[in-house]
Amino acid sequence: MGSWGVKALESDEGLEVLDLVEGLTRDREQVTADDLVAAAQESGLLGDDPAVDEYLYDMTALALAEILTGDTAHLADPDFAGTTFVATPAGTATLIEWLSQLQDGDPEREFRELRMHSPEHADHVTATLNALTGAR
Repeated sequence: MGSWGVKALESDEGLEVLDLVEGLTRDREQVTADDLVAAAQESGLLGDDPAVDEYLYDMTALALAEILTGDTAHLADPDFAGTTFVATPAGTATLIEWLSQLQDGDPEREFRELRMHSPEHADHVTATLNALTGAR
């Protein structure tokens, strides 16, 4: 479990999500939030229940939200640069529910214990959640 920045995409878990999304977007002009969530669940990177305390799932949900909201300028050269990501009601709601758990869920949740004590991390989760709710 390595992390070199505030964003989920700046972590080992984020690299797994990037690899998944790069494969998903290959030869596609558009990918929906539903597509992102389904692919992550099928690959085992995201569970079905946001209330479950699993660090990998939490990081995956945050990384998917970063991608969906276009918070990827820090990436040197993502292989999905020509793909448009589209918010959809179900997929976006899933990510909102997940990020709400990160922001306001059980204080003993592993993600919250490891990352939310830092104002930068807390601000990032809040900003991503706000961007996601605006994307609906």
